[in-house]
Amino acid sequence: MSIANASSLDGKVVVVPGGTGNVGEGIVRAFLRAGATVVVPSRSRSRLDQLVKLIGPELAGRLTTVAAGYATFDEADQFATETVARFEHVDHVVASVGGWWAGKELWQIDADDWQKVFVDVATSHMALVRAFVPRLSEDGSYTTVAGFSAKKPVPSAGIVSMQGAAQLMMREVLTAELDGRGRVNDLVLGPIINRRRPSGAPGWLTADQVGEAAVGVARTPSIAGEHVVLNTDGDLDKVLARMTG
Repeated sequence: MSIANASSLDGKVVVVPGGTGNVGEGIVRAFLRAGATVVVPSRSRSRLDQLVKLIGPELAGRLTTVAAGYATFDEADQFATETVARFEHVDHVVASVGGWWAGKELWQIDADDWQKVFVDVATSHMALVRAFVPRLSEDGSYTTVAGFSAKKPVPSAGIVSMQGAAQLMMREVLTAELDGRGRVNDLVLGPIINRRRPSGAPGWLTADQVGEAAVGVARTPSIAGEHVVLNTDGDLDKVLARMTG
């Protein structure tokens, strides 16, 4: 099943923090293919320019890149305020923020490791939630993207596992607090084939397939308050089978 010809997101505005990353690129491309206008922020103009080239001219007409940060509450709030002012509404957010880190046991990490891998990433996720969740359209959604290490301890990558676990609990708390007044989910990813890792084991998802899953979650109101686990292409098929429209 493919979303390539889906048009149900025409007119929708989707914000993808982390959209310049290896997995984020696939998420951006999938929403563009589904007809949405996609907004991607980054402090790095070179990364934004690279994303435009990777997306290509056929889809880039509905891609808006913004030189903006979201590492602090103030930055994220300013970005959200300006985005709503420009587009009048934000329908979906998919936060693909963070990356892999490994090499030290917990007792070996230093203050810089802790700040960069745990505190900075957790703060960005929290800043985006508080900036965008209250501003989402009534039928919108918020999706956060985490890696498999959020649910499985990985030796020598403990602070990544800890941050991911905190991120998933953040989503669970959001679901409890919204109590049906908004829709939030998370994608929990296994190893992903992407431009940095162009091959992998049979069944591994590609970044574009992660994007298909993100579109499926955004399009499907019955997917609410869920950990959507995406270890293999079989998991993707289950998500797409639930798509509405």
